[in-house]
This record gives sequence, C-alpha cells and structure tokens, in this order.
Amino acid sequence: MRRNQRSSPPTQQLLSTGEAAALCSVTPDTVLKWIRAGRVEAHRTPGGHHRIPRVALKKMLDTDTRHARDSSGEGSFQYCWEFKSRSGAIPKGCRQCVVYRSRTHRCYEMTTLPAEAGHVGLFCKGTCDECDYYRLVLGQRPNVLVVTDRERMRTSLERDTGKPSDFNLQFADCEYRCSMLVEQFRPDYVVIDCSLGTSRSREFATQLNRDPRIPFVRVILVGNGRQLPGECDKLVFATVRHRFDVNTLNELIGGNRL
Repeated sequence: MRRNQRSSPPTQQLLSTGEAAALCSVTPDTVLKWIRAGRVEAHRTPGGHHRIPRVALKKMLDTDTRHARDSSGEGSFQYCWEFKSRSGAIPKGCRQCVVYRSRTHRCYEMTTLPAEAGHVGLFCKGTCDECDYYRLVLGQRPNVLVVTDRERMRTSLERDTGKPSDFNLQFADCEYRCSMLVEQFRPDYVVIDCSLGTSRSREFATQLNRDPRIPFVRVILVGNGRQLPGECDKLVFATVRHRFDVNTLNELIGGNRL
C-alpha cells in the first residue's frame, strides 16, 4: 500500500475529497489526482473513501504558494489594512470589514457598500482621492492570469510581453496551478483557453466567479465557435473568437482600466 494512503488515520481533523476541493477552489477529481501523485497525504476509510488530514492539505498549499511566489517574482501584495497598520498587527475593525474578509485588492471598489453589508471604512477619513493607499493601488498594472496548456500560445504571449503592455502576466496549465496563482497573484483578469475543452472551460469560469479571493475578477474566453461553452454570458467579461495576442489584451484592458 502506498505511504500516502495509510488505512489507519491519526486522530486529527480529516477532510473528504469534496471538502478539500471546496477549500482549494478545485474539483474533487483534481484532489484525487493530487492523492494518486503523492502530493498530499491521504487515508482510506473502511468503505474505501479517501480522507485528507487538514494539516497535510495546509502544508501542501503553503509549499506551493511559496513556489508560486518564487516563480512569479512578485512580492506579497500589500492590502489596505496592511498599508495602514504601522505596527504590522491587523486592527480589530479590519477583521469585521468585507474588504478584509474577501481579501479584495481594491478597497475603493467596495466603498459604495452600506455599513450593514460589512464595509467598516476604518481608515476612510475622507474621499478615496485623498487616500494615499488609493493613489498607490490606482497606479498599479492589472494582473492577468492565462489558463492554457498550449505551449505555443504561452510562448507567443511571453515573447510579446517584452513590448509595452498594460498588465502583469502569469500562466497556469491546470486547476491546481490556477488555484495556487489565484492565492498569490490575485488576478484581475483570467483568460481561459477553451481548447482545454468546453465543459472544463465552463467549470473554470464558474469556479473563478465563485472564488471569494477574487470577487471582482473578469473572465475572458478565447476559442473558436465549437470550443466556446454556451450559456456563459453572465460569467464572462469578454469572448475572443479571432487571433489572441498581447495587442488584443491591451485593447481589452486599456478600455477597462481598474
């Protein structure tokens, strides 16, 4: 029996594959792939179901988040509560704020929410235009995550990003890698290459729109007529049916700067 599938689980909190998938914003099938590949420790129940120790899942996520940070070359994003806190400790009021709970990059996008919705506005002494944090974030380029397993598409985009562009670019080739980069990179836009498959692309778009870590993400679908999933109009920001390149991204993002 494989070491990562011991039949006698220790006395600790165990998660089903469905629970682990929900925590990681991936599908249960992806969690099963992690188990079979030995990426995360799992145990078998007498009924043959997998159970994953929560500590083992956290260890894997922490490790891969560090890898994502190293490969992206990006430092940790400074959120508004971090920016305003001189001691480094998160103020108690921030913990009750919808901005903190959703980990949104741009707190100013949520200032229109009423107090009962959870926008505490702890540091909002004036307008956003008067806020030094607002001016800092407003000058940053949007982050774009491209989900594709086509090396040709990736190579072409990487080559052309050497030219002037309006965004920071990262790539993921599967659900797992996408989830890790969402945690660290926090994309403003996610481009889904629909050659991954119609149903898989639809599932990607659905999960991204439900992911609380990126509440304002804009999804872009790329593919020909046969590849594009139907009934996704409410899930996507744009659909590209022609040749997709950096110029196309610049046009889309340039007309919708955050």
